[in-house]
Amino acid sequence: MDYEQLKQIISSKPLIIGIGNELRGDDGAGIILVQRIQTSGYKNTLIVGGTPENYLQKIITMPSESRLWIDAINWGSSAGGFKIFQKEEINHFAISTHNFSLTVITKFLNEFRPIPDFFLGIQPQNLALGEYLSTPVDHIVNELAGIITKQLEKSGLI
Repeated sequence: MDYEQLKQIISSKPLIIGIGNELRGDDGAGIILVQRIQTSGYKNTLIVGGTPENYLQKIITMPSESRLWIDAINWGSSAGGFKIFQKEEINHFAISTHNFSLTVITKFLNEFRPIPDFFLGIQPQNLALGEYLSTPVDHIVNELAGIITKQLEKSGLI
């Protein structure tokens, strides 16, 4: 897994962005993870659901040195796995249920505010409508919330 890379990203004062749909099982992982991070007191977060294109102005103006997008991404791993993707890799995988390409969105954002974009993908097990997080995804969301919060504290960001 990409624990060390995640810690480096968190140390860079990122804007942490949650993507997904809580009504579709594991597709809500990005949103739920960001909600758990918010309880730590870290304010540089944003939940955009399935419409990140509606938050472009806010994303551009929020202070950060990088952007960490968190979403359910199917790259064929075991359910509950996580991986850090670079911008160039992201179009190769099925991402959540949002309509706009994150590559197009990040290209637009970087025209106005050129900072690194990283994508934390959580491998979903179940994207069925009306379901909750599956056990393996809920487990990794809790684990990641703890790791991220600890790194934010260690970096003096909360």
